[in-house]
Amino acid sequence: MKIAVIGASGFLGKKLMDYFSKESLIVGTYSKNMMENMEHLDAADKNMVEDFLVKHKPDVVIDTAALTSSVACEKNPEICEKMNYLTAKNIAEACRKINAKMIFISSSYVFDGKKGDYSEEEKPSHTNEYARTKIMAEKEVSKLNNHLIIRIEIIYGSIKGKIRFGNQIFGTEFVEVGYPEQTRNPLFVDDLPGIVDFLIRKNWKGIFHIGGPEKIKMIDFLRELSKLENSEDKIKVVDSSKWLVKPPKNPTLNISKINNLGIKTTSFEDALKKIKAEIKL
Repeated sequence: MKIAVIGASGFLGKKLMDYFSKESLIVGTYSKNMMENMEHLDAADKNMVEDFLVKHKPDVVIDTAALTSSVACEKNPEICEKMNYLTAKNIAEACRKINAKMIFISSSYVFDGKKGDYSEEEKPSHTNEYARTKIMAEKEVSKLNNHLIIRIEIIYGSIKGKIRFGNQIFGTEFVEVGYPEQTRNPLFVDDLPGIVDFLIRKNWKGIFHIGGPEKIKMIDFLRELSKLENSEDKIKVVDSSKWLVKPPKNPTLNISKINNLGIKTTSFEDALKKIKAEIKL
């Protein structure tokens, strides 16, 4: 099996590359900063995407490319649509030409967050530009006969000895929390590649929700992560009344569908132990 990972230079992309490179032929792409053993690809360029996929002819294409900052999306809706929708559309059209399976990584933020525990059968409802463009992309990908749309909750874990969550990293800067009461079911990032592998090998299609087994307030989630490197003082609750984007209050995902397939995601407690061991190496 040959796999292409579009957007392989990101947190999730690197985890997918590491996992699949052990048993599969794999090619990854980056868009801006040059990465060793990856090819440059502007996924917003239709011809470039088609040329790349026709050249490599992968059996599976995993699309992780996205502009994930909701603030950046809100400020630049045209760029947001280009990065989140047009890229997916281009990849889907090229996958159709080479008869490849497309796996699109989407987000729990496609839901408005008014109730939480969203199942795959529920209709998305956007509250911002990021969500709007991800929903558009899902509709485009769903036109393919052979597709998987994987909606994930906020991911967390470690890479190269540093703790990551979403598109952020713990470091010298403060982590500003504007909505401490927001509820999530965070997903330990190391779980995802194996789940994707399982769904590929079983030839599953359609939509799957993947999140952690527990629902937790964002402030508690971040504080527990920060304890691993004694950086609790870096978590700062701030006034968000003037923030451009208000995140959904409870975008948690119902993961019964994958649980019923025998798939269990790692508990927050166990994930913290694994991260602690990794960052201490």
